[in-house]
Amino acid sequence: MTGVFSDDLIEDFKKLYETKERFDTIIIVGEEPNVERIYAHSIILCTRSTYFRSALSDKWVERKDGYWILSKPNLNALTFEIILKFLYCGIVDFSNQKVETILEVLVAADEFLIQKLIDFVQSFFITNSYTYLQQSPIKMVHFIIHNNQFNELKEAYLEAICRNPHLLFDSGEFLLLEEDALKLILKCDNLDMKEHVIWKKLVEWGIAQNTVLEDTKSDGMMSVDTKNNDMMYEDTKNNGTMCEDTKSDGMMCEDKENDAINILKETLGELIKLIRFYQMDHKEFIPEVWEYMSILPKDLVKDVLRCYLDSDVKPFYEPFLIRWGNFKIDSILINKEIALLLMKWIDKKSIDDKNIKGFKYKFNLLFRSSLDGFSSQVFHRKCDNKGATFIIAKIKDSKFLIGGYNPLDWVGKNLWKRTTSSFLFAFDPNEHKNAVVSRVNRNDSGNAIYCNDSEGPIFGEGPDLCIPNDNSIFLCQAN
Repeated sequence: MTGVFSDDLIEDFKKLYETKERFDTIIIVGEEPNVERIYAHSIILCTRSTYFRSALSDKWVERKDGYWILSKPNLNALTFEIILKFLYCGIVDFSNQKVETILEVLVAADEFLIQKLIDFVQSFFITNSYTYLQQSPIKMVHFIIHNNQFNELKEAYLEAICRNPHLLFDSGEFLLLEEDALKLILKCDNLDMKEHVIWKKLVEWGIAQNTVLEDTKSDGMMSVDTKNNDMMYEDTKNNGTMCEDTKSDGMMCEDKENDAINILKETLGELIKLIRFYQMDHKEFIPEVWEYMSILPKDLVKDVLRCYLDSDVKPFYEPFLIRWGNFKIDSILINKEIALLLMKWIDKKSIDDKNIKGFKYKFNLLFRSSLDGFSSQVFHRKCDNKGATFIIAKIKDSKFLIGGYNPLDWVGKNLWKRTTSSFLFAFDPNEHKNAVVSRVNRNDSGNAIYCNDSEGPIFGEGPDLCIPNDNSIFLCQAN
């Protein structure tokens, strides 16, 4: 018979932690004038932490009058007491602690190589990510930027910011954000924010970094009178009275404005490269970006305008995926999450691949049977010569979606097309992990896609999936 009395053991160690009876270690924490001495037992510290096992030795710390003396000026007493209580009792309570203190505990746990405490604190912050981003967005963002060793925490908070960008961008602290932190966020493909709004916030941030820019804004509205080349200046402090500087032709005001623009250009130099201008609608680009055209690369502006004039041309300077907030999809069957899943299947990536967060392809609705009917002629008129397409349908009285992917096109008369990239699929929109994907057998790739004006889409010689002309029923062949 074996008896386990862990509760008694914890209670005894708790008493030892509180009384410090027969302590043999003195830890001096804090800096003047806030230095404090904390008493502990070396056997407890060394047993619970490999850091203390090495630190409490003659080679590392001073031993005086039978006591180990360890100095930790980088920690305050409250932080070290929380660490100490965990080492003695296995108890951590953050219910009444400030975010700064909890972050200090995490850093200290990392220094002391206490992995279980590191895991607990990270899990605590991840579970409460929304709350802490509401309360202290800048503290949390700057922490993950300056402490790359907590990668799990970093990924979780970037994910939370991307899902809820208002917590940071609309906070009163946004203008205090460090450039490296802003740069990291702007690199995120899954940032759920329209690009023109990101640009507007970026300009606001750039102006706030320089007092010269702020002064230029507060001086009043400035405009050039193109008829007489004089600078007209509206002084809002003097009830909008206007003065015409005929002696200097407004050069002083113009110089000040030019200086402000040059400063803004320099401030935003690296960050501008992360803005996805091509993903803005022209109705967003013109009102939000045009007035700052002089701080953008001229070739970029010309190319963006070229793409607006001809939607079929490819941009020269677009190295980015389509950001989550910029992705558009006009469908009643699929949303952004499902579109991302379909994209992973196109690229033969795992469903669990978390590195893919933006969109490589655009999804344009070509044909909807509830509006267009089931005529094969209408289908081909709307879907031929459109390149790769998805055919998707919802099973009646079910949540399940089924469909197929044609990487080629639907043009042809009584024509089989060869491809190994086509696939069929079936899945519950709420349970992606249980999805079934059936890809073309290489030996049968010559009969992957069948095209005929008198038929709807047909996959496989079986056929494995097809929609006959004027038929609302998908025909499938089970394997």
